[in-house]
Amino acid sequence: MTAGPSRIDQRRSAAEQGSASPYGEGPPCGSLRHAWLQKHPSPVARSGEFHWYPAEADRDLRASCVERLRGVEPPAVLWELAPGRVVWAQPFAAIAPHDKRRYHGLVLTIIEHAGAAPAALLAQLVMPRAVPWVPELGAGAGVRDAPELAATRSRDVAGVARALLAGGVARVDDPSDPALAGWVASIERWMPDAVTARIRRGTWAAGGSTTTQPDRIAELVAAAWRDPSSSAARAWRLVVELAEARAQTVDEIGAELAGIDALGALSEAERKALPGDPDFVAVLHAWGRGRFDQCPTAGTLTVRLADAVALRVLAHLVDGRDERAAVAEARWYALLPAARRRALFEIVAARAVSLQPLVTHG
Repeated sequence: MTAGPSRIDQRRSAAEQGSASPYGEGPPCGSLRHAWLQKHPSPVARSGEFHWYPAEADRDLRASCVERLRGVEPPAVLWELAPGRVVWAQPFAAIAPHDKRRYHGLVLTIIEHAGAAPAALLAQLVMPRAVPWVPELGAGAGVRDAPELAATRSRDVAGVARALLAGGVARVDDPSDPALAGWVASIERWMPDAVTARIRRGTWAAGGSTTTQPDRIAELVAAAWRDPSSSAARAWRLVVELAEARAQTVDEIGAELAGIDALGALSEAERKALPGDPDFVAVLHAWGRGRFDQCPTAGTLTVRLADAVALRVLAHLVDGRDERAAVAEARWYALLPAARRRALFEIVAARAVSLQPLVTHG
């Protein structure tokens, strides 16, 4: 059996090749529009009042951005990612021509394309500069061409990854950088489908690190982004696969790594059938010899043990150890009958595609 590329890898590959894919990574052909909230005069208001130009469209979205603008100092970006839509709102500070007072306005950019992944839309995003619209600039108002993607836009990639996973504030070197959206897209492509399928909102703020305490999951994403061929990247793919197979979040999978124990896969009845404090090899050996076959929960035990094997592989990857050692426990040390060993590894391979080469050879 040969492992195919994960969905994350398919998205990344399609983006690198500039081709279409089942995940919306081809060049979208949707709508791109801009709006300005300002006191500077425009064709719809000339008396110095706050107003939107153009005056209509996206009312709820505009109101939401204004609400979120409170307390945000430019340069910054208020963002929203959703299937088929990306919102990129840039606050600015300006002096109103009428009353000569300083005020905060907003440049709102929305790109939409039905079925497109947020990463694909981010990669296509171009936006005006964070300044008021003025007649001399014309309708384009200085809209920039999409710039080349730079190597890094933040010293805190893990903080950006956490914001993409769950929303919130993250620090970047320069929120007004025109290449920021494309750089964020390169991290967004590492997000699992369960994350990209929902609406996320946050703020890119200027400054140093966002992270105040260790964040194992976000740090895995950051490490995978830095080196897609690393053990951390393999660990992140496995986290995503296990989360999907077990209908859990990636953070729930990460939490399990803090307390893996030999009896964690067993039900209460199964624990009673194996007294003492056995290690995982002993648990597997007892299962192979039918020790749990009469327990009422025996019908699901093979799946639970398969997930335990995968979690132990994951722990090895996260710690930088050889993941083959975790598989060897089941393949050799537990002395499993061939039929049970084969059934166990078939389930591991089905629930964690990235482990197929590891468990189907040797």
